[in-house]
Amino acid sequence: MVCENQNNKTSFSFVLFMRVAMVGWEYPPFMSGGLGVHCENLSRNLVAEGAEVDFFLPENACRFDAGGVRLVPVRYAEAQARMGSGFVDPYRYVRREMSLVESKRDALKLLKKRNRRKVDAYNVRLAKKIRALHKKKHYDLVHVHGRFNISSGVLVQQLAGIPFVWTVHSTIFDEAAEQSPDSLQYAIEKVGADCADRVIAVSKRTKKQLVKRFGARARKVSVVYNGINYADFAVEKPRRKKRSRVLFHGRLTNQKGPRYFLLAARQYLKKYGCTARFTMSGKGHLTDYLKRLARDTHIASRVSFPGFIPQEKLAGFYASHDAFVLPSVSEPFGITVLEAMAAGTPAVISNTCGVGEIVHNCLRTDYWNAERTADQVHALLSDDGLYEELSWRGREEVRKWSWDRIARDTLKVYGAVSK
Repeated sequence: MVCENQNNKTSFSFVLFMRVAMVGWEYPPFMSGGLGVHCENLSRNLVAEGAEVDFFLPENACRFDAGGVRLVPVRYAEAQARMGSGFVDPYRYVRREMSLVESKRDALKLLKKRNRRKVDAYNVRLAKKIRALHKKKHYDLVHVHGRFNISSGVLVQQLAGIPFVWTVHSTIFDEAAEQSPDSLQYAIEKVGADCADRVIAVSKRTKKQLVKRFGARARKVSVVYNGINYADFAVEKPRRKKRSRVLFHGRLTNQKGPRYFLLAARQYLKKYGCTARFTMSGKGHLTDYLKRLARDTHIASRVSFPGFIPQEKLAGFYASHDAFVLPSVSEPFGITVLEAMAAGTPAVISNTCGVGEIVHNCLRTDYWNAERTADQVHALLSDDGLYEELSWRGREEVRKWSWDRIARDTLKVYGAVSK
């Protein structure tokens, strides 16, 4: 770290070389959502900034373009090892395959425990792998993403003395949405909040939740937002005489509010006539339920379910729609909003989306208010001036949230940990 004096003000710049053991359950195409997008782009841009990144993840059958990141697969289970990009569910059965860890002591007990559950055994295996490599190349810190590898971060911290940084992409309270949170998942996140040397939250909303519900010390929680590769999504938007296509894209889980998207679609079609078509893309455990709901509410003929959209087709897919809706019940961030806006597609987001802290050229609604959401969609489809303004201003607004900026912000957190 170099200290510079400019106009009698002290500023800090970081001269890297830093070596990071990055740990996550996703790395594209082995992914299910925004966490995987974050892990890939953060890791690549840290490398571009001069850091060395080894990314540890469950062994799988996907082919990767790692972009300078060294991928280190660690054996988890046969099912994961066979997963290719044609069918990927990194979290399949994971919640059933971990034991209750409520403290640092519980995490350390995993080392001696016999008949460990799969997630526990994986975290022990992972921690030992990092410790062995640390003896050869010296890691400056271990950076864990999500909750399922928190135990490995604690073990490495205690066994090898490596600082432990934890990024919170979503808490169990977010994922529970309108249901009761899982106590086992809460317990391990509480351990992360207590034990990590530094915690990164993807929004102020998430930071407040960590402090209030997990007892994290506010001064050790830094907010680093998600980013976007703007050029990948800034495609030419097709012009149509009549705007009519409305998109929901994301995991089909309660957290993302897909049910409320369909209720808003029903309200729109009832109030404004059958002029719009609604697309619900993505995958998740609610797929069958949502298709049934579309049939039961008599809107199935106006709703399509194309499933998972490959990354290389995503920009054109966003651009082919006229409005994007994310009615999340509890959304720490919402990378899909940045992607849609970069493609020139104006967004309607719920007031419970963290991305709303950094984007303002969009429309907002309460996730549960189907009538209000329908009215917002109608405004985008019918008001040329509003549509053009939000499309253009939205593109310009998200341009600045580049992943190289997010990497530099993350390096500042690293510097605070390692000094």
